Amino acid sequence: MLNLLKVDIKRQFMDKLFLVCAIIGGALAIFSPVLYKLLFSGLGADEFLDSFVSAKAQFFTAFSPANNFGLIAPILVSIILCKDFSYGTIRNKITSGKSRVSIFLSMFLSSTLVMSVLMVAHALITLFVSLIFFDYQSEPFKAADIGYFMLSLLFELLVYVFISALISFFCVAMKNAGVSVVMYVAVNFLFSIIGSITMIAGMAVEPDSTAFKVLEFLNNSNLFTSTMIGTGTSYELSQVFAVLVPTVLGSALFIFLGIWAFSKKDLK
Repeated sequence: MLNLLKVDIKRQFMDKLFLVCAIIGGALAIFSPVLYKLLFSGLGADEFLDSFVSAKAQFFTAFSPANNFGLIAPILVSIILCKDFSYGTIRNKITSGKSRVSIFLSMFLSSTLVMSVLMVAHALITLFVSLIFFDYQSEPFKAADIGYFMLSLLFELLVYVFISALISFFCVAMKNAGVSVVMYVAVNFLFSIIGSITMIAGMAVEPDSTAFKVLEFLNNSNLFTSTMIGTGTSYELSQVFAVLVPTVLGSALFIFLGIWAFSKKDLK
């Protein structure tokens, strides 16, 4: 298993698509904060910009799976994963004595590492560029902010553990990069639509009502549209559950489904 994982990690990092993905991530990380600055400065709205845009917000927004690099990276990693089926690598692994469970887990873990590296690097570049133009946050930085930052980063990475489990499942279930990409984009768009509906519904109910609390939890737990992570100074228990429940249970579900689908897959 360990040797298989090392090979898969090396193959994915050496793939030309990884380089393409890294270049796109770096370009978008620079482009976004610069565009904010140029656009609002051109409109003469620097005071508005300083009040509502921060390097902290730019950093955590960079992880959003619903837009920009957060949408592109999983698609390109899906294509890399599916190359194993296109080039017969999976068949060779099985004939060499590797179990299907270890092959799938290696695929999942290696893609998780690759996406985590890509997303963290993209977000850090975004943060460094943003700090040139904006303050980290409107309030003075305190020691407690370090713990909040690290916990928020952990939450963001858990989201990409879930996404990695999802695209690994699509890869072994479909065996075709095009179909896998379409399925992932469809799921992303579906939950984006659901998130928009629940967000609007939340504005139409009383803030103290049970319906509002339910809708708030649904909004916070929607991994593709939630903006809760990194936007405050601390987390309530309900917010922690809103992150942990879908990421942990969702990851476990798609790992199980991936192993099951791969065990039934005819590779001839």
